[in-house]
Amino acid sequence: LPVTLPAQADSVRRLDSLWARMYLTHDTATAAQLYADELVFTATQGNLKTKAQEMADVRPYPGMTVEYFRTVGADVRVYGSTAVVTGQAEWKFTTNGNASEVKRRYTMVYARGGPLGWRIVAAHMGRAP
Repeated sequence: LPVTLPAQADSVRRLDSLWARMYLTHDTATAAQLYADELVFTATQGNLKTKAQEMADVRPYPGMTVEYFRTVGADVRVYGSTAVVTGQAEWKFTTNGNASEVKRRYTMVYARGGPLGWRIVAAHMGRAP
């Protein structure tokens, strides 16, 4: 069973919001601190990405503007030095004049450590219902 203390869950919840904001603002400095060097990121299509590969998605892309990137309904469970967050990520962007809106269910695994107090060691993105 999770042993979630409110302060621990709140700190992870803030980082979860920061995770979404770093894609909106293309904040690679924060991404470098939040993502663990050994990150394994499972994309919606099932391919695995490293920290370096995921950092490429944080960086600005020529011809692309992001209107919003946010998380909804994040549930945080802390298990000692590990935390699991499940929720839905939603973002809207325009690339070369083509607008897109995306919704994805996600699961993040955080481990204690790193400059922000917690770091993401694993992420899984899935299709939203």
